[in-house]
Amino acid sequence: MSVRLRHALPTVLLAGAVLISGCTGSGNDPKTDGPTSSAPGARPSPSTVLPDGIVKPGTALPVGGGAWTVTLQDFERLPDGTVPAVPAGSSAYTARVTVANQRAQVATAPKTTVTARYGVLGHTAAEATHKNTPSSGDGPQQVRPNGSIDRDLRLFLPDQAHGLPVTVTVEATEEGLAEPELLFFEGALPGGATASPDPQAPQGAPARQSATPLGQWNDHVRVGEVTVSGEGASRTGSLKLSVVNRSGGPMPGLGTTLRILTGSDLHLAATVRPVYGYRDAAIAPYRTATQSVSFRIPEAAVGGPVTVEAVDAGGSRITFEGRLG
Repeated sequence: MSVRLRHALPTVLLAGAVLISGCTGSGNDPKTDGPTSSAPGARPSPSTVLPDGIVKPGTALPVGGGAWTVTLQDFERLPDGTVPAVPAGSSAYTARVTVANQRAQVATAPKTTVTARYGVLGHTAAEATHKNTPSSGDGPQQVRPNGSIDRDLRLFLPDQAHGLPVTVTVEATEEGLAEPELLFFEGALPGGATASPDPQAPQGAPARQSATPLGQWNDHVRVGEVTVSGEGASRTGSLKLSVVNRSGGPMPGLGTTLRILTGSDLHLAATVRPVYGYRDAAIAPYRTATQSVSFRIPEAAVGGPVTVEAVDAGGSRITFEGRLG
């Protein structure tokens, strides 16, 4: 099943977190906080029936009214040494994306962009290479009638992710169109099932409060505690932003800008918008996405209070409070 999402593609390709100066958003609509207990409906386990809009690996999903199909195969762990520079405590995995021409004529294959998120919180997996394999090519690809092409996706995933669910977003854009069709697949990584230590977002809206401690959920958003690294006059802070899609349709990415305010005088240290790859990838129905972001902070602010405003696309704000390091 595919879902069409209307949005414009940005002209700048970004990876990680983009740092922007100045203020963002207007208005003040603090939301609610609540317990961090699991919500059965927030992220069903791989053993349950997947919600509409998400299919198991190996399922062929139609694109372009059935002119094409896209299939994602299950993830396989690659032998050690296959991929260079594997991060410590991680392993390399591969999954094949097959685009098949269903017409009896030569045609240009849709471009595909793939994002993989693993575990309860949907942490974004790091891609081992940013270029397509030789079999898929970098430019437009012609496909013979009833033929197909393959793209081998390679990702780094932590060893503790063995057995956890992986939700994959495939964005397929046909030639001449700027609007991708969204396809969602979900399966489990090879290995024994691992209990995730990450708390799911609470279901519903608990009692209101003006500010939420870092690391706790407030409605559909969680801002993690800030860690500090580096030395000198300017240091780097990092945190994780989690956003839940509670709808039955795709959510156009995290859609959240973070304003980092330091000290009791609320000095604006940074404005950060997390993105992955070339932009903020869509979130599957009833799934959570988590992205790490980094920003510069003054050395004098380390150890002091920090306030983080999570501002959505409509300008609504949720306030989180904690300390820097």
